[in-house]
Amino acid sequence: MKNSNILFVMIEGGGNVTPILGLAKKLSKSGHSITILSEPCLEKPIEDMAASFIPFTKHFTRTDRKEDLFKDWNASKINNPVFDRVMFGPAPNVIDQCIEVIRTKSIDLLVVDVLVFPGIIAAEYMGIPKIVVFHMPEFLPSPNRPPGNMGLKPGNGLFYRLRDKILAKLMTSKFDEFKTALNEKLASLSLAPLNHTLDLFERADLRLIQTTKSFDVPIEPSPKNVRYIGPELDDPDRVSSQQWVTPWPNQDKKPLVVISFSSTFQNQAKAIQNSINALSQLPVNGIVTLGPAMEDHEFIIPDNVVVMKSVKHSMLFPHANLVITHGGHGTIIRALSYGLPIICLPMGRDQDDNAIKVVIKGCGINLSLKSSPRSIQKAVELILRENKFKINAKKMQVEINKPSSIKEVIAEINGLINKKKTVSS
Repeated sequence: MKNSNILFVMIEGGGNVTPILGLAKKLSKSGHSITILSEPCLEKPIEDMAASFIPFTKHFTRTDRKEDLFKDWNASKINNPVFDRVMFGPAPNVIDQCIEVIRTKSIDLLVVDVLVFPGIIAAEYMGIPKIVVFHMPEFLPSPNRPPGNMGLKPGNGLFYRLRDKILAKLMTSKFDEFKTALNEKLASLSLAPLNHTLDLFERADLRLIQTTKSFDVPIEPSPKNVRYIGPELDDPDRVSSQQWVTPWPNQDKKPLVVISFSSTFQNQAKAIQNSINALSQLPVNGIVTLGPAMEDHEFIIPDNVVVMKSVKHSMLFPHANLVITHGGHGTIIRALSYGLPIICLPMGRDQDDNAIKVVIKGCGINLSLKSSPRSIQKAVELILRENKFKINAKKMQVEINKPSSIKEVIAEINGLINKKKTVSS
């Protein structure tokens, strides 16, 4: 497939950037021309991958990637400002600009980040194929599991079925608060209305899930448009390319613990300091990677811990024994790709679900964000003492590093484009 034009629509949401751009790169290498509609703060990484960049003109106009867009660090699981600030409030303008770009750039297929998934309405209006990409495990409700972002373990039996049924209705109801506005937009484009907001996912030609199926709890029965394509394991574009050299003597064989929290602001300073304090009384070495959100924050550092603004996980993880993290999918999946057990202190978003999956797979421990240094210290001691965590992490390492189905999915994408071109001609 050559000379087809694909439009990606995305924002800078921290953990979504590497997976979405990774997929764009794969489609570019397969012969497609890529245009990306996004925030001005992503112009450089987009142009560095030889894609065409188009900035949003309304909403999503940040020029600084460190500016907090979500403002969700103290949000409840139900009333999250991301719904209004990101997913649905800007949706009419996102749809309008997508339509404009599709028309002016002769776009053949639209790929939309799940954070702005109403954008697929533009593709439906323009009559081109449309794809929604989940850069983490899918969060939609199902009879065999609770809805995402609640941090609940799936289970069997009457209690769990009733729980999941009630929570699914609650999630559907929450999303339906935005249904009227979406249906008004659909009506203005002479498109069919939605019975429920979540039904919009069913109208996508494909829903691509960027994780390994063995880490997730897949919807059963699987929706016809769902494809698991495996995680993107590349380091984020904004991580320093400077080589990491151990600051300890070669003869120092103490375990290395990496503390790596969110790249976006989630008020994580106290959790990072508590994690640092936990290591101060242990016979371990520690590396803290701050990321953009915390790189200017001052921490109290013991002698056995080193703080770095930025370092590639691919350089650091091969030398590590354990990772302490907020539970972002990118950090977890990279740690597991090196067979590293994990301690999670989730702060919201998809992190509670990711942390539960780490526990279910026996690869680590899930702690409260408010855990004391002593609690974190005990968890570190347990993981380093009990070999089962490392054994299970090694099993996940094998699963994560298996060949993905991306080639088959790219062939399917080519088929969608070919079919549309054939019908159009």
